[in-house]
Amino acid sequence: MTPKFITDLRSKVGKERLWISGVEAFVQNPEGEILLAKRGDDGLWCMVAGIIEPGEQPADAAAREVEEETGIKCVPRRIARVESMQQPRIYPNGDEILALNILFCCFAPSGQDPSCPDGENTESGWFRPDLLPSPISQRTLSLLSFLRSFPGPEAAFLFEGSPFKKGSGEFEGERKDFQAPAPSLALRKVSTDGSALSNPKGAMGWAWVDQQSGEKEGGGCRKGTNQVGELTAVLMALRRFKEGDLLIETDSRYAIGCSRDWVKAWKKRGWKKADGAPIKNLPLIRAIEEEISKRRGSVEFAWVKGHAGNPFNEAADSLASGYARSVAGGTKADKLPPEARESLRGM
Repeated sequence: MTPKFITDLRSKVGKERLWISGVEAFVQNPEGEILLAKRGDDGLWCMVAGIIEPGEQPADAAAREVEEETGIKCVPRRIARVESMQQPRIYPNGDEILALNILFCCFAPSGQDPSCPDGENTESGWFRPDLLPSPISQRTLSLLSFLRSFPGPEAAFLFEGSPFKKGSGEFEGERKDFQAPAPSLALRKVSTDGSALSNPKGAMGWAWVDQQSGEKEGGGCRKGTNQVGELTAVLMALRRFKEGDLLIETDSRYAIGCSRDWVKAWKKRGWKKADGAPIKNLPLIRAIEEEISKRRGSVEFAWVKGHAGNPFNEAADSLASGYARSVAGGTKADKLPPEARESLRGM
């Protein structure tokens, strides 16, 4: 739930980007199980996370969030990672944030059954490392992988007003080896890109590249737009990889907005913008939403800077722009899904 101080700030600054501090909690019990919750907004299983209240110690915030969201009482034992978000999070209502996240490893004594006290989550539970639930968020998978690879040093911090450091306040039965589980689901990473030789109405290309296998696909048409190319690449990647957790990397903030950040609000309004105006490229956007909603596994998006040496982004760009040049030169025929053709109708 959004803290009151955030809503008070929003009343003054509107949807402007806010810098906030947050905590994430990796919680284990004596049996080595980890605590996860299934969010009500996106249906993904994840670690508990939340915003630090003004004047609140980060460790206290971690313990508070865990109890509020799952009913589990825990004690933070170690700071595992401190990280600033590189890209802003844009919510469906247009609010933007950048966050500093602090990851805590926490211990929870036995005999506690997870619940959902504050209603933010629909389910919560303890899970064996080799039996993680699905769909699980890419963020959680990334943190679990990090914890497994980098146990990290101990660090002192304040908890309940007192300094806490290694060797203090041990619980009977506590595991001393916080072994993060290996992810049970293979994460597939795919880079997508779209290109138009002149925008709009120039020859257009789209492409995706699987980062693991090197498999790739491209297409395009003689008359299109950059935006249609970007969305078509996302749609075709989703249709190629229909199961399992998928991370789509793209240099298009527009594609991420249409696929993740704005789509829920648009759908609630009957596929209209807030001012009632029509949505451009709606056939493609609705097709992407349908593919994501019916797939078995999570879909997440990550923005990468274009033309900055990322080999997979460069490969997708080369394939998309190459197809556009081939179509313009008459050596290749148009290759588009029906939704892209419909989005380009009338050009």
